[in-house]
Amino acid sequence: AVVSTQWWGSSGINAEYGKKVVKQFSSGSSSAFNPLAMYGIEIESVIRDFEIHQSLEKFDKMSAEDRNTQCRDKWREWLILYKARIDLDTQNSGTTEYKEMRSKVQKNSNPVVIPRNHILQRAIDRAEIGDYSLARRLLEVFEQPYEVPAEQWLAERDIGDKGACTVT
Repeated sequence: AVVSTQWWGSSGINAEYGKKVVKQFSSGSSSAFNPLAMYGIEIESVIRDFEIHQSLEKFDKMSAEDRNTQCRDKWREWLILYKARIDLDTQNSGTTEYKEMRSKVQKNSNPVVIPRNHILQRAIDRAEIGDYSLARRLLEVFEQPYEVPAEQWLAERDIGDKGACTVT
């Protein structure tokens, strides 16, 4: 959960004191009253948001010239890293090991099965009348979206059309 920390900056609380108060407020035994924990808010998230807010306040107070300089420097840093990555990709692109690694990254990043709204709605409609078979079948497939389903897991009769889920 993300918590807005704008009130810290506007209330005049300095950064270190704000962090100290939040840590003390949220620490203690699990039986102690902890309003942050009640809402599922992690202290690290609050502190991270606070630090981001502090850095944005500093950025806002900079002159336009200083902001432009800082932005240019950050872009240069990123471009240097990006160019190094592209150079490495170019050097290694012919090796079998590299191709396998790239293929593995792509397979772990792009799901094979993508749910479509009309199919999910069909499963919901059937479940509302007591037939959970399609919902169970979809759940099995969507629990492992990066794996190719073993069989023809979604027949035309289940959804009423041929445009089921995308299987790449």
